[in-house]
Amino acid sequence: MFSVLKPHRWKLALLLIAANLGLLLHLACGELKSVSEWVWLDIVGEGGSALLALIWLGLVLKSRPAGRVTQYLALGLSCIFFSWWIDSLDEFIRLPDSVSWDHWLESGPMPVGMILLTIGIYHWHHEQLAISAQMEKRERLFREHRLFDKLTPLAGADYLKRQLADSLRDSQAQQQPLSLLALDLDNFATINQVYGHAEGDAVLQAVSHMLLLNLRRQDLLCRLAGDRFVVLLPNTGERQAQG
Repeated sequence: MFSVLKPHRWKLALLLIAANLGLLLHLACGELKSVSEWVWLDIVGEGGSALLALIWLGLVLKSRPAGRVTQYLALGLSCIFFSWWIDSLDEFIRLPDSVSWDHWLESGPMPVGMILLTIGIYHWHHEQLAISAQMEKRERLFREHRLFDKLTPLAGADYLKRQLADSLRDSQAQQQPLSLLALDLDNFATINQVYGHAEGDAVLQAVSHMLLLNLRRQDLLCRLAGDRFVVLLPNTGERQAQG
């Protein structure tokens, strides 16, 4: 628990110092109320709200990595806790009527904290949307993992067959030429024999990345087997080729 909160120790230390300064300021300027003057409903409501804000702060810091969104959430909850903490001190310490700074300490941090918390939740929401999109994409790839090559980030022969059928239909419907390019590496077996299969796999990965970087976005590069690659090139008319 404490190791997780270690990156946020300065935030927690500043919050502790601010809370203690507020307590000392009240004690220096006011006097303690007797137990008979305590209003338990206010104590439970205001003190409980401060405690819950502190618990939420701990859960956020424990469950999230350090970053901009965590900063917004932590600062917002810290301001809310401080506001409720100062408000709850009035139930135990009586301040003279001439003192007005306590109203600023009670009310000022609350709207600031709510704004910061809202900004943090807004960005957290966008984070979750991005994560959900990545998870859906990963799940879809897992369901179709047999269609993708295990060594390179390319599709395999089965995926090429599916896309080729769709591309042929699109080519006929749009009256646009469709090209199919077959590639292989000369003397690739020699690399495996001389340098080993690990080095051969590294060469295949490097070639795959090189080819991907030199293709258009709509082109499809697949690895059939071994050192054989196939590129599906839609819309390869003269105008598109020159562009």
